[in-house]
Amino acid sequence: MRALPFLILLLFTGCASISYGEAENRSTVSGRYKERPESYREPESLNKFVSHLTSIGRNWRMHGIYIETLDGGEPVAMLNEDARFNPASVTKLATTLAALDRLGNDHRFRTEFRTDGQINAATGELNGDLVLLSGRDPSFSISDAERVGEAVRNAGIQRINGRLIVVGDFSCNLISATSASAEIFRRSSKLQFRNSTSYLSYSQYIPRGRSLITVESDTLVNIVQYLNAHSINTLAELLASHIGGAEGVRRFLIEKIGMPEDSVFISRASGLEVNRLTPRETVRMIRAMVEWLSKNELRPASVMAVAGIDAGTLRGRFTESGFAGSVVAKTGTLHTTDSGVAALAGVIYTRKRGPLLFAVYDGAENQNVQILRRAQDAFLKQVINECGGPVSIARFRIGRPQDKPQSHIRFSD
Repeated sequence: MRALPFLILLLFTGCASISYGEAENRSTVSGRYKERPESYREPESLNKFVSHLTSIGRNWRMHGIYIETLDGGEPVAMLNEDARFNPASVTKLATTLAALDRLGNDHRFRTEFRTDGQINAATGELNGDLVLLSGRDPSFSISDAERVGEAVRNAGIQRINGRLIVVGDFSCNLISATSASAEIFRRSSKLQFRNSTSYLSYSQYIPRGRSLITVESDTLVNIVQYLNAHSINTLAELLASHIGGAEGVRRFLIEKIGMPEDSVFISRASGLEVNRLTPRETVRMIRAMVEWLSKNELRPASVMAVAGIDAGTLRGRFTESGFAGSVVAKTGTLHTTDSGVAALAGVIYTRKRGPLLFAVYDGAENQNVQILRRAQDAFLKQVINECGGPVSIARFRIGRPQDKPQSHIRFSD
């Protein structure tokens, strides 16, 4: 019944003059209401956004916004801020923060290769097996496999008169299945094995032989920046396996970030399928991320793409002079689940009010998602202008999101 006054007002006055704040000053999560602060003043940008939605036949209840200042947490714009929406790939930010908090930004995944036989220097044959001890590196690539093959041959091994033994879960080229990844490794490394591949768990493996090569991944912070810039679903799922999967991400948000249990539902760590977050709690998560990054001498751009500058899903957005470099964010898109979703969350940099933390969730209602992206961009640009205009940040880190994570091969003594 709370929407009735708004609907009556809409019938008599038309869309353009409706103030959303006059019609809807409370929103809900599972029946729990939150009053808005008395100091809050609805920005003109929000009225225009809602009017635009209604003018194109969209239901404004399918859209959620929460924006607040980094300094002081003062609300800037609110729309259905405590309703639950599908965050799509914005979920990857939760996975990112949980992984960084658990593993550390400088963490590197290690894949060790061991031999358990003797090398015949005359023939270049290894009379034994090559053992792959997986560290569950989510970024292990075909390029890594090729470099391992070259390194093994440079060590004097031209043929392996035994098996490839894979210990633990192993992924290669973003393939989660261990057996398929092992076959990709065999083909890409061009190593010659006499026998087929065997698979062991770590509990079954008895260490033997000597270490030959260790592949160390790039740092976790570089991996997650690439992950978020390009929104790579399998990489997010593989990374989440180190922190308890989707349930581990959900528990992190509740126990570490302080989200109410009824405001969060995570079924996939990548954001695929059905997940739920509120705009307000998403901003709470982004605030926690900014604080964590600051404590570790990092910035939001260390884990997210800079719109209009970096490669990835934000490359073609906010490209206009002045706006390029003023938005650091994560996109989210679903074309069919929940009738389609367009999401965007992160940090915008303004001249008068400083950095703003934001989350914008838009339900596509089985219509064109691209239209919603354009509406999001127009809305956020107006918010930026209302706050004194954009401030472009410098890309201030080693590496860029367009660079794939770079591993290193280390030979054992």
